Amino acid sequence: MDEGTFNRLSLGERADLLWDKGVFVDSILINNYLLMLYSVNHQFFELSYDVKAAGIVWITHANEYDLEKYLEHIDIAV
Repeated sequence: MDEGTFNRLSLGERADLLWDKGVFVDSILINNYLLMLYSVNHQFFELSYDVKAAGIVWITHANEYDLEKYLEHIDIAV
C-alpha cells in the first residue's frame, strides 16, 4: 500500500490493517509512549500508543529515522 493511500485511512482502519495483516516486529518505550513496529507486505509501520491515556495516538509508515530506534536494540555480535 502506498503512503498516500495509507494516510487517507482513519486511525481505526490503520490499526485494523496492522492487526489483520501485520506482523509485530518490535516495541520500545520512550517516555510515556509505547512505539510498536509492524511489517505489512515488506513495508514497516509504527504505531504510537500513549500509555497514560491508554490509547493509540498515531500510526504511520516508518521511515529510516524511525527504524534506527529499533536497530539500536539489536545485538549482532558473534
